[in-house]
Order: sequence, then C-alpha cells, then structure tokens
Amino acid sequence: MSDPYRILGVPPTADDEAVRHAYLEAIRLCPPERDARRFEAIRAAYESVRDARSRLKQALFDHQAPTPDAVLEALVGPLPRRRPTLARLLKFLEQS
Repeated sequence: MSDPYRILGVPPTADDEAVRHAYLEAIRLCPPERDARRFEAIRAAYESVRDARSRLKQALFDHQAPTPDAVLEALVGPLPRRRPTLARLLKFLEQS
C-alpha cells in the first residue's frame, strides 16, 4: 500500500479529526463514480489511519516493498490512464 498519509494529504502527526476531515474532503473531490480505483485507495488509506490504534498498527506492521507503480507515482505524480512503455520507464530511470 502507498503511504496513507500522502494519499489523504495529512502529516503523520495529524489527529483523528484532521484525518477524518481530509478523508471527507478527498472522497468529495473523487467520488466512486468518477474514479473507483482512486476512491478505493482513499478509503483504504483512511481505514489504515483513522484512529490512534490504527495509526500505531500501520506504523508497526505495514512495511512492504513498494510496487513500481507506487515508486513512479511518488516521483512524478499520478500517471495518465495509459501504462508507460518499458522504453519510457527505462529512460526515466536513467535520468534519475
């Protein structure tokens, strides 16, 4: 999973109310009818950091290697709907 704090746009030190407010704002801007995949990512991010117990669990146990898509999204932001070609990805990695 990507960083839930980055998905919601809150710092890791945010309290319950700030996380809830960011979640409601995010789903208002991206309803499931517009982009179901993004909506599910927002919902999953909120579920993983919605209260102090969830944030502690996420901080202690949710450490997994990032996927190539997550790395690209962190570097260049959301990609267009089409997947990048291998040549384009290699060119990007050579520039980094």
